[in-house]
Amino acid sequence: MNIYLAGDSIVQNYTEEEFIAGWGQYLKYYVTPDTKVFNCAKGGRSSRLFLNEGRFDKIDESIQAGDYLLIEFCHNDDSSKGYSTMFNRMTELGIPDEDGRYPVIPGERVPKDYIPEEYIDALMKDDSIADKEAVLASVKAFNNTYPNDTYYPYSPNGEKGSFKWFIKQYIDMAREHNAVPVLVTAPARTAFNKDGTIKDGPGLHGGDNFCYIRAMKQIGEETHTSVIDLFSYTVKLFESIGEADIHKYTSIKKGINKGKWPEDFVNELAKKDTVSENTHFNKYGAWLITKGLVNLIKECDNEQVTALKNVIVNSDYKVASPLI
Repeated sequence: MNIYLAGDSIVQNYTEEEFIAGWGQYLKYYVTPDTKVFNCAKGGRSSRLFLNEGRFDKIDESIQAGDYLLIEFCHNDDSSKGYSTMFNRMTELGIPDEDGRYPVIPGERVPKDYIPEEYIDALMKDDSIADKEAVLASVKAFNNTYPNDTYYPYSPNGEKGSFKWFIKQYIDMAREHNAVPVLVTAPARTAFNKDGTIKDGPGLHGGDNFCYIRAMKQIGEETHTSVIDLFSYTVKLFESIGEADIHKYTSIKKGINKGKWPEDFVNELAKKDTVSENTHFNKYGAWLITKGLVNLIKECDNEQVTALKNVIVNSDYKVASPLI
């Protein structure tokens, strides 16, 4: 069996010297020796960009019957950085119905020289950018890196492709090869409310009761696809750790993010000017999330996951703790 991972920076592999880590890089330690893990995740990718760049196609060309595809997207689909991610990452959910269900709106390909009007309008209103033509030229250059002549663009309310439709493409692709898709909800961001609970909002899984997480669960139900709820697991984990100590598990946003683990990380964290972030995790935090994911797979009673459960093994692998 091969296990393929499609996702973003929360999942991807990092180098040994980096303090930052993704949960996908530790999964190989919890499966049988003859099970291979192909981590195709890449930072900054949304469900839409992953497809536009051809990363989806590479999995499509390789995955076979009996393999598994674990799918985790959210952070870059959500409008975490305002309009600046609109042209390449942002993927709208669409307007929910009266039951709160988001639509599955088919994607529509456009020529690579197309730039969404909504992005251009927002750019023109941005007084912090003087040379707007240079920015538009860079967008066109980015579009030209796509391997195909057309791509899936941003559209308001997902009119040219909604988040759930893009996620469905991964599900359908796996099943076309008689492989098994598994949806994994994205880990929580470590932003807290005053009462110690995990904060919701734009850039924090979308707001409106973590709407991107709800949408992922909805498409799982609608396509009869197993969903591993890593989000709920990490909400409980992070709230139990608390805001005062969570930075011991996260990566460094401002400061040195490389060195000998965990000594250099501990020294860097102790510096007055070091700033931690609330999205990515350090080696220890990512390892804890991997262990949580493995346990969730073991506990899953969906028969689609049975073969995956059968290759999960107990492991003595550990990441040294930076906790002091």
